[in-house]
Amino acid sequence: MNVRLSPEHEALVRAKVASGEYRDEAEVIGEALEALDQREEYRRAALLAALEEGEADLREGRYIEIETKEELDALFAKLCGS
Repeated sequence: MNVRLSPEHEALVRAKVASGEYRDEAEVIGEALEALDQREEYRRAALLAALEEGEADLREGRYIEIETKEELDALFAKLCGS
């Protein structure tokens, strides 16, 4: 696989290798991809937790019904302190 990096990213990768922290460019890129994967997994877990919390709120009756745009605007104004 060939990948093109911006000059800034290429300089960053080379600097990481030159620092001695990494053996080669592939190790830098590999660690960056692992960090990306971990960040995405964290986001998925946070989304699932928020969905579970919302479902629990619905089951327990902790919600309000909004039927008009004006009601929604009023709620946002109240929540945002406007």
